[in-house]
Amino acid sequence: MNISNVNEMKKLRSFLYLDNYKMYSISSQLFEGLTEQIVKSEETVKKEKESQKGPFTSGKILADIIETNTNQTETKFLHDFSYNLFEDSLFEQNRVLEINAVNILDNLSQISDFSFVKISGNAIFNDLKIIEDTISNFNKIGEAIGYVTHKAKYDEQQAELKKTVNAIQDRNQKAKAHAIVKSATDFKKILRENGLNMDDDFLKHMAYIINYGYNQQFEVQIPINTREDSFRLFSAQLNRDNLKENEYSIIKKYSRETEKEFKLFGILTQKLTAESKEIIFKELRKDKGDDPNMKEALMSIVVALTNVERTFTGKLDYEYVIDPIALYLEI
Repeated sequence: MNISNVNEMKKLRSFLYLDNYKMYSISSQLFEGLTEQIVKSEETVKKEKESQKGPFTSGKILADIIETNTNQTETKFLHDFSYNLFEDSLFEQNRVLEINAVNILDNLSQISDFSFVKISGNAIFNDLKIIEDTISNFNKIGEAIGYVTHKAKYDEQQAELKKTVNAIQDRNQKAKAHAIVKSATDFKKILRENGLNMDDDFLKHMAYIINYGYNQQFEVQIPINTREDSFRLFSAQLNRDNLKENEYSIIKKYSRETEKEFKLFGILTQKLTAESKEIIFKELRKDKGDDPNMKEALMSIVVALTNVERTFTGKLDYEYVIDPIALYLEI
């Protein structure tokens, strides 16, 4: 195979995330022909599995790895192939807007005109469950790190100080010196000085805010800088059940800030700035008077809740929120 043929080969997709239900739901509504093609393709493979009795390795490997879901027409290991048909058909119908660092200035203004978006760029993985657990157990973790990294030196310094104090002849002066040494060299103080210990109440309240605001979400973000140095952020909340492997493995393989360029495919759900949304919902924010009815009171609560969420976890003005269908590498 020559180099030109290699360059023309279609890229393969290595999936980290795929929402099968959403993919099939949309395809069944919009692409009757596509749905039929997927089912026929799966039936063909199943028939091939049943009928193939050739020599060793003449297709047996494919038959061995395919498992059919009970009472379903889908085949587990054909979801990826189904997605290929799904995305390719959407592109053929001009329903997808591609955005990357090269074309963002030209394409971003059209984002509301397309049903689907495909964002390309280096990704950031934010596992809020790990962050919450880390904050809740920060002092325990800090103590463990401090013990490993500082305890030997601390004990050595303590031994030297005790020798100095023990050399004092006057009993009262020796007692005072012991108290001063203990206060000055308390190990928890050493931990605080090295950023390994924080106020317990602060950590407790911070963990509560993170749990309230993010509810242990697993988020992927793709930041893109334009040629004019303006910054845009595309983010999506990933359902852990749809991950191809667990989040710990993903972060270990690709890092929290990836070197690889990922493809995020989904539906745009939020793009407005806080000011723009304020204009749309300004009637909700009007004073309802001294005696609002129950519905108006509930609306006021929603407004107050929105303001609280905006303070801690609200969408950034330069952020675009995506409802994800797939996250993958092109290889």
